[in-house]
Amino acid sequence: KLSRRRSCLDNSTVLSDGDKKRAREILSSPDALHYMSSEESCEDEAVEPRNGPKPRKIKKLSWEKSKLRNIEAKLDEAYLAGLTECTCTSARVNRTEDESPRPHPTNGPRWAVRSD
Repeated sequence: KLSRRRSCLDNSTVLSDGDKKRAREILSSPDALHYMSSEESCEDEAVEPRNGPKPRKIKKLSWEKSKLRNIEAKLDEAYLAGLTECTCTSARVNRTEDESPRPHPTNGPRWAVRSD
């Protein structure tokens, strides 16, 4: 996910210059992986079985500010827009309201990390 977002950042026109600067601050940080939402294979029985890989369950980061979430969403949308239909089907995700227990990164930028 990190390399995908970095690639989209370099080739994207969906972000303003200010948002590109913010995204680079996060994506080039030594702690960049700490800013990525948790992913795990979806074992949910309610998910209709299909061929290909199981969808991934995405858990929210409780400390993540909406500005960072919006930047990540735009980069992810730009990535998905460039995929073929077949590849896009195999990249299925299942976003949940579940929160990841991962603590917020220390010394993260104030625009990205909620302090409450």
